[in-house]
Amino acid sequence: MGFWSDLGKGFSAHIKALEFIAKHSLWLYFIYPIAIAALLYLVGFVSFFALGGMLGDKVVDWIGLSPDDAGWQGFLAGIAHIVISTSFKMLMWYILGTYMKYIVLIICSPILALLSERVDEIISGNTYPFNLGQFLSDIMRGILVVFRNLFIETGIMIFCMFISFIPILGWVLSIFTIPTKYIFSCYFLGFSMMDYTYERRKMSISQGAAFTRKHKGIAIANGFVFQILLLIPILGMSLAPVISCVAATLAVLEADAEDKQAEQLRQQQLQQQAQHYHQAQQQQQGYYQQPPQHP
Repeated sequence: MGFWSDLGKGFSAHIKALEFIAKHSLWLYFIYPIAIAALLYLVGFVSFFALGGMLGDKVVDWIGLSPDDAGWQGFLAGIAHIVISTSFKMLMWYILGTYMKYIVLIICSPILALLSERVDEIISGNTYPFNLGQFLSDIMRGILVVFRNLFIETGIMIFCMFISFIPILGWVLSIFTIPTKYIFSCYFLGFSMMDYTYERRKMSISQGAAFTRKHKGIAIANGFVFQILLLIPILGMSLAPVISCVAATLAVLEADAEDKQAEQLRQQQLQQQAQHYHQAQQQQQGYYQQPPQHP
């Protein structure tokens, strides 16, 4: 299966996910992300904006300017306060926006583990009796994978930022580093969503990473849609985890079934080749063992 085929599978899985959620009445799984989204927006964004404004005030005071100064100094202090405060708020927005997706995944990990399991039960017919120990293990595994992907993505982001500071060369390479960073971000988000299925298949993190590399198109498409949905204020944070989790589970189950079918076909072909080779060997031996015919 090629990259583009997997990419299409990853995108189309989200349409199937919406149909699947509606068909099997999985709407209750949206309640938890909605509550989390409201809390994060009220506490997270407001706090970060307040922090950005406070840091702007501190920098202006440190410079020695005050809006209360008379003349051009007061005017300059006001302009500096607006520019610095706005810059800090934009920086805080960028930081929160960059890591918000992972914060959402970590907090929503318990409900996403249950949701992915439920989708698997409906599709495959397998039953997974609730086990508290296993459930907690699934949550810790999900959080561990999120942190793993977070650290790797952060390393890539720092590397891309370092390159962009190189004069001329860095500015040219930024044309490639910016989309590259975004693609990696999509990949690791998709990996985090796909890992809930890997856990039930008793795959280690390294085995899950290998499967994701093989089907990187699914991961990139899943992470891309997840980030697009997050752009919708509040509502996106409520929809993205559930829809992307269902889509990832459907896509992984489909890809895994196709891989197994392809492996069975490959084994059958190898057996047929072995049989043909064995028959050819027998025929060749029989030819040499035939008694010579005298005239």
